[in-house]
Amino acid sequence: CRSCDSLLANPVTALVAPAVGIIVFALWGFLPLVKDIRNRIDHGGNWKQSPTYLISRSCLQPLLLWTGATLICRGLDPVVLRSSASQAVKTRLVTFVRSLSTVLAIAYVLTSLIQQVHKFLVDVRNPNDTKKMGLDFTVKAIYTGIWIAALSLFMELLGVNTKKWITAGGFGTVLLTLAGREILTNFISSVMINASRPFIVNEWITANIDGVEITGVVERVGMWSPTVLRGDDKEAIYIPNHKFTVSIVRNNSRRSHWRIKSYLAISHMDAGKISVTALNQSRTLHLSL
Repeated sequence: CRSCDSLLANPVTALVAPAVGIIVFALWGFLPLVKDIRNRIDHGGNWKQSPTYLISRSCLQPLLLWTGATLICRGLDPVVLRSSASQAVKTRLVTFVRSLSTVLAIAYVLTSLIQQVHKFLVDVRNPNDTKKMGLDFTVKAIYTGIWIAALSLFMELLGVNTKKWITAGGFGTVLLTLAGREILTNFISSVMINASRPFIVNEWITANIDGVEITGVVERVGMWSPTVLRGDDKEAIYIPNHKFTVSIVRNNSRRSHWRIKSYLAISHMDAGKISVTALNQSRTLHLSL
């Protein structure tokens, strides 16, 4: 029909239609195609644990989606609408989509790469390594920095001056510091705990908090929230992080030697057997060592 012919002859359709096809292919056809090609070449291994899947999902698929969104925006750029108001709305919408797709693609690829590097380092390290907690904290800080930078870049691409926001944010930080000193103190203390690592998750510690001796296994080291210990009666104990920086903390899990002190009840009639019992106990301890 004539309408179909005119639609196909439109240069906008020639750019937008392939772009939509790229997006549809990236969402529903790309990963199955890569999986099928991989299965024809390599029949072993789990698909979702393979490097091919990780690279395709974290890098290639976002790049395909970004390419499709960019081509759609490029196809809509030369379109001129009848009214100036509609043209302005179209221009801002195209700019918004182009900026959002670019920022999301960059941030997603970077965070995915960091996640894979973090997973690799965790797998090759000893699970009891005290540096694991510091590594987790560093990864969280990098994640936060990437998304803050992505938000700032998105605002700049939209034409918003982020310097004013940074200035307002600095003034707001002063107000928040005055209003929430406890929260800021907890955060700084959590940074000190992650840096010095006096204890890590699953370690048994004893702390003297405000004159009260608290013993438990570290269940979670909070960043903004308190640190959680699991007590002897399996109760959850929430302790603000800054309490650990001003208190004495004994890490029972890092003892180099253990001293076991026990009392044995022996009747007067068996007093003559004490020497034989002590000798047997000594032999047992030597054999166990």
